Amino acid sequence: MQKVKHQLSVRWWFVAAGLLVAVAAAAWFGRGYLVPSTGAASPLPPPPLSPTRYLNTGADAQYVGSAGCVECHRSNHASYLLTPHSRALAELDPAAEPADTRFVHRASNRTYRVYRKDGQMRHEEVLRDAAGTEVARVDLPIRYLAGSGHFCRSYLAEVDGFLVESPLTWYVSRKDWHMSPGYDFPQHWGFERPVRVGCLYCHAGRVEEQPRSTRVTIHEKAIGCESCHGPGSLHVEKHRQAPRGSALTPAEEDLTIVNPGKLPRPLLESVCSACHLSTAASVPVRGRKPTDFRPGQPLSDYRIDYSLSTPGQQMTVVGHMEQLRQSRCYQKSPEMSCLTCHDLHARELPKDKVAYHRQKCLDCHASLPCKVDLAERRKTTAQDSCVVCHMPTGDTDIPHIAFTHHRIGIHRQAAESAASSGLPELVPFEVPEHFSALERQRNLGLAYVAATEDPKNKRFTQDFSERALQLLGPVHAAGIRDGVTCQGLAVLWRHKDPQRAAAFAQEAIQDPVLPNEIRAYALAIQADCLLQMGDRPAAIRCLEEIVTLRRLAEDWRLLGKCYQEEHQAEKALAALKKAVEIRPYRHDIHGDLSHAYRVVGDEARARDHLAKARWLLENRQE
Repeated sequence: MQKVKHQLSVRWWFVAAGLLVAVAAAAWFGRGYLVPSTGAASPLPPPPLSPTRYLNTGADAQYVGSAGCVECHRSNHASYLLTPHSRALAELDPAAEPADTRFVHRASNRTYRVYRKDGQMRHEEVLRDAAGTEVARVDLPIRYLAGSGHFCRSYLAEVDGFLVESPLTWYVSRKDWHMSPGYDFPQHWGFERPVRVGCLYCHAGRVEEQPRSTRVTIHEKAIGCESCHGPGSLHVEKHRQAPRGSALTPAEEDLTIVNPGKLPRPLLESVCSACHLSTAASVPVRGRKPTDFRPGQPLSDYRIDYSLSTPGQQMTVVGHMEQLRQSRCYQKSPEMSCLTCHDLHARELPKDKVAYHRQKCLDCHASLPCKVDLAERRKTTAQDSCVVCHMPTGDTDIPHIAFTHHRIGIHRQAAESAASSGLPELVPFEVPEHFSALERQRNLGLAYVAATEDPKNKRFTQDFSERALQLLGPVHAAGIRDGVTCQGLAVLWRHKDPQRAAAFAQEAIQDPVLPNEIRAYALAIQADCLLQMGDRPAAIRCLEEIVTLRRLAEDWRLLGKCYQEEHQAEKALAALKKAVEIRPYRHDIHGDLSHAYRVVGDEARARDHLAKARWLLENRQE
C-alpha cells in the first residue's frame, strides 16, 4: 500500500529570509559560524507559546491519573474502556497470553521459544552451530504487553532497568508467533532494541525519562483520560471545592479541563497528531520536548514534522493524519475531523461495523450516492461497504498486518511510481506563524540532519547533509546554540572534521535541559572523535557516562577496548562481558573478550570465545 506523504508547497521565502539574517550574523562574526562557541545556553529565547484559553496547559496543572477522573466520570470511563487506546500498554498476565511455542527463524538461524516458568512468561533466543552446540543465548522474562491485541501483541522485557523489545510478536490474523516488525532479516536487534520515552509516549498514559538516564518511569500504563483532556488537577480542585449541587450552566465552559469535542479543528487534530502523525522527520522546538505537549495547544509549539516532497510506496501505521488531509472529503468540509468517524466514548461497540461506517459516509453523501450501480458494488462487497473501495486496507511496513487507508477517495489499482526526477525536499506539516525565519531555518536544518540518518534516504545522504550544514551553520552563528542544534552540527561534522565535531558535541552536552537520549548520542560522537584524535582518557570518560545513560553493546565494547589499551585488564574484562551479554552474536565482541581473558590468565575461556568469534564471523552473524 502506498505510503501517502502530505505534500505542501515549500515556503522557501522564510529560508531565504533566514539566510539573509544568518549571513549578516556570519559576516559580523567573520567565519565564526564554523567554530563552536564555549557557551552552553542559547542567547536567544525560545519561540513563544501560542495563546490558549485553557487553564490546564500551564505548569501549575498537574496530572492526577485516570483513577482521579473515574470518581465523577464513571460512564465516560466505562465507554473509553471499549476502545483499543485503553489497552495500549499493560502488565503482562501470563495466563492470558497465547500458548507456548518454539520455532527456528531461518533468516538468522536462531531458535526462539516462548514458555512459562515460575509464574512468568519468558522469551528465549538461542543460536547453535551445525553440530547443535550452543553459541549464544538470551533468555528474559517479559514484563509488559504493548498494543491492544486487535492486530498483534508485542512484548517488552526489562533489563538493568532499561526496557527492550522482544523479537517475538503474536499476530492475530495468523494466530501464530513470528518475528516482530523490523526483525525478519538475518542480522537483527535481538533483545537489544531499546524502548525509550519516544516509543512509549503513545502507548502509556504518562511516561518520563529518569534523571541522567534513558530509563523510563511509567506513571500510568495505557493511554488515560489526561492524554486527550490534559492534566486534571485544576479540574478536580475546582469541583471538589464547588458547593454541593452546583453546576455549570449550559452556556458556561469549564476551562480547567479540555473537551476535545469542543476544540477548533486544528487544536483537535493536534491531540490526535501527537501519536497519529508519521513523517520523514520530526524536530523538537527549541527549548521544549515533544512530550511536554498538552491538549489545548498546537502540537507545532513543541515539534515540527516534515515530509519528503515525493511520496513513498507504503503507508505507515500511524500516518493517518497525513492521509486524511489528502482526502477531498476533509478538504471540502471544515467540520470533518477524526471524531467524525471515531467516537471514543460510544456507550457500546457497533453490532454491525459495516453498517455503522456506511452510515457515517451517508450522513454527508446521502444526496450524492455512489456512481457505481448497486449490483456492481455488491460484487465487490455483499454488504455494500463504502470503506472497502474508498478506504481500502493494504499491506504496511509491519508484516502480516493490513491497516485501513485514511485517504478517503478513489484508489487506483496501479501503484504510483516512487521515482523522483530530482532531489526530494522536506516540507513542513505545520509551520507556526509566530516562529521567526531563523527559527524555521533551524528546524528545517535539523529535519535534514534526521533525514541523513534514515537508511531509506541513503542515496540522498550527501545532498541532505550539505543542505543541513548550509542551514544550521548560519543559525548557530546568529545565536541559536541549544543542545539539539549543536548536536545536529556534531553529526554533520563527524566525518568531515573530528575536532570540530567534538567541540559541537561538547557544546551540546553543556545544555542542562538536553534530553538524555540526545545527550548519549552527543557523548558517543565526542568519544569517537576523541579516539580519532588520540585522546583515549577523555574518550573513556565519555564512554563511562554513556553506559549509564543507555544499554547498547557497542558502547560497552568500545569502553572495554579503551580499558584494554590503557592496560586496565579487570575493567576491560567487565565491560566486554557486559557487551557480550547484551549482544552475544557479534564476533568482534567475542574476539575482544577472548583477548581480555587471555590477559588475566584464563586460557580456557579465552579459547572458548575465540572459537565463537571464528564461527560467528564465518557464518556472518552480527
